Amino acid sequence: MNAPAATLVISNIAWNFIWQRHQTMASLFAAAGHPVTFCELPGTRRLGWRDAPRIVARLAALRRPIATPLPAGLRLLRPLVLPATSAAGVAFNARQMRRLVARDSALGAGVHLILNYAASRTARQLIEAVPHQRLVYDCTDDWLAVRGIPKHLPADERWLLEQAELTLVPSRVLQERKSPQARRCVRLPHGAFVERFSCAPRPPPAADQLTLLYYGHLHRQHLDFALLEGIARARPGWRIMLVGPVVTRHRWPANVTLAGQQPHENLRSFIVGADVLLLPYVLNDYTRAVMPAKTYECLATGRPILATALPELVADFSDHLRFPAGIESWIETAIAVVRADTPERRESRVQLAQMNSWSARFSQLQDLLAGLPG
Repeated sequence: MNAPAATLVISNIAWNFIWQRHQTMASLFAAAGHPVTFCELPGTRRLGWRDAPRIVARLAALRRPIATPLPAGLRLLRPLVLPATSAAGVAFNARQMRRLVARDSALGAGVHLILNYAASRTARQLIEAVPHQRLVYDCTDDWLAVRGIPKHLPADERWLLEQAELTLVPSRVLQERKSPQARRCVRLPHGAFVERFSCAPRPPPAADQLTLLYYGHLHRQHLDFALLEGIARARPGWRIMLVGPVVTRHRWPANVTLAGQQPHENLRSFIVGADVLLLPYVLNDYTRAVMPAKTYECLATGRPILATALPELVADFSDHLRFPAGIESWIETAIAVVRADTPERRESRVQLAQMNSWSARFSQLQDLLAGLPG
């Protein structure tokens, strides 16, 4: 009997950071019986003095074990690496990757599949060091549109696109941007663990007592801070809950609650208290290529959803999301969707999420891998 095909997942985020596609796919491969190595390789953009607390926190995290148990069949590698933004960092990481593979018998023996999420030079060094049969680049965002990237990142991503037998992207805009250089580029949207987000309907509150919720990064590059603050100040009787790690500091009005980063399975405990869910993004070159990873999760709650008119959301979700423009329009639309919501509309949102579960996405990925030549 053949041994199960081993998978190496190279992640640009830590395992215990916000739960995203990286951890989801790794968990699904492990649940399907594939031994999975999840290797954390954070650090793509250039660092400044403001990053000192984040660096200290990362070094401290490397010294302590993960608080929650890992899925069966999955192991975690957390090598000490530097941001690959200088010649010294690149050289140090190259040595670290060679040593990692030399010491780790599982990686040294080779894997069937490398599923890579990092466009960094360090990821390339690890890919070149580990014998493998398949390379898939799961490009969740347009890293070339991120501020502060190293000057060699475009060349490193071009190498990935040319080497990977399959490049996955979640949005049409990203597919248009990456297809010209990729060997094969396929749009595979995010999914949802629908059962984690199922919520009972919430009785409609008074118009002056709405609770709005956003969960995810609190980062100025993609989140519309001015919009959220404007809503909070215009409606002091409303409550706005922001659930997620604070990447960009901001002084919020008193009716804005910062809940901090929460385990993915605990997000529903915050959502049950919300009347409307928000996807309040700024529009820039980076976000135009984004499909928010939480889209189907929000739909699975059955709650009304207000969103910025990102191209991917407008293309696929116009029947289920509302796209106001301007602070006053967001306020008026929030009141309107709560008043006009019906059991049929809630069920329609939930059904769309159920059709786009992560199990369905993983089946699509398995079909794509099975269809690769060779």
